[in-house]
Amino acid sequence: MKKLGPVTRTVETPVLLVGLVLLAVLVGVGGDVTIARVATLAIVSVVFVTGLSIFSANSGVMSFGHVAFMAVGAYTTAYLTIPVNLKAALFTDLPGWLSWLVDVHAGFLVALVVSGLAAAAVGVLTSPIVARLSGLQSGIATLALLLIVYNVLNSWTDVTRGSSSMIGIPRNTTIWLAFAVAAVSIAAAWGYRRSRSGLQLQASREDYWAAQASGIAVGRHRALSWILSAFVCGLAGSLYAGYLTSFNVNAFFLSATFAFIVMVVLGGYLSLSGAVIGALAVSALQEVLRRLQDGQFTGGSALPAGTADLILAAVLLLVLIMAPLGLMGVRELSLLRRRPVSGERPDSGVEVVSEPLDRATQGVARG
Repeated sequence: MKKLGPVTRTVETPVLLVGLVLLAVLVGVGGDVTIARVATLAIVSVVFVTGLSIFSANSGVMSFGHVAFMAVGAYTTAYLTIPVNLKAALFTDLPGWLSWLVDVHAGFLVALVVSGLAAAAVGVLTSPIVARLSGLQSGIATLALLLIVYNVLNSWTDVTRGSSSMIGIPRNTTIWLAFAVAAVSIAAAWGYRRSRSGLQLQASREDYWAAQASGIAVGRHRALSWILSAFVCGLAGSLYAGYLTSFNVNAFFLSATFAFIVMVVLGGYLSLSGAVIGALAVSALQEVLRRLQDGQFTGGSALPAGTADLILAAVLLLVLIMAPLGLMGVRELSLLRRRPVSGERPDSGVEVVSEPLDRATQGVARG
């Protein structure tokens, strides 16, 4: 039985997080159409923030550009799943070297994987920039990526329809499919977090120069986490397109970026648990505030437009004042406590900040 202890501690957090997502699924299945829609989109948000967490939580660099990967995934799914006859009518001015897009068609599961790979390909192209920059410069670079992708999608009307909506996408995303992708994404994100690369990247998060002096290739690990996170965010975009069946480029710009940033900041952007909990909590809060603004809780008296956003911003400010690192901080969700042996301090259940550097440097020494 003693051998099961480390295994239990390793899988405890992802199991608990998947359980929380499953609870959201059950709420959606048991509710009306509106509740089901909110629950499904909340789970899609979980997939996105999980992808974002692979990079930001491990590197300590907040990215403002990951919505660009979600856009790539959504547009790729649209190209692959819109019926051929409808695509021929929608894309009449495709450049000759892209004319094959009209005839290509794939099932949704294939489109889901290809969308993730397309986003990962963009991640590969941009990873050298992220690998070389740190701190504020890195955050600004990710915002520049978002601006570039947005303007390309908005201006290349022959291929992307510009500001017009992508329509005719079959509804293939179900709440259970979204749950399955979320569960796999959480497991993958946790696996990377506990991997050698993840631990070395966390070491650079805590002390960049000490990590460099220990022989850790910080740029390489940042690039790897950036590409993995791009893949997962591409999956989120595919699920989003497959659920709403239509969208336009404005769905992947500053408003979406702000919404996702609120989720990870409220929950704790240095923690995978914080990202997942923040996505679920903010999605529920947004629905409650929407109903409050519409007058459903005030006897039919609607509140002024923008009230919900003001309240959400106030909640964000309050949390940042009370808990600057978010509700979870650097902690991960845990229920079990390891029984201390003689002469050892009791386990607090909180991941020690200096642990990644210690374990990562041990890995470098072994390598």
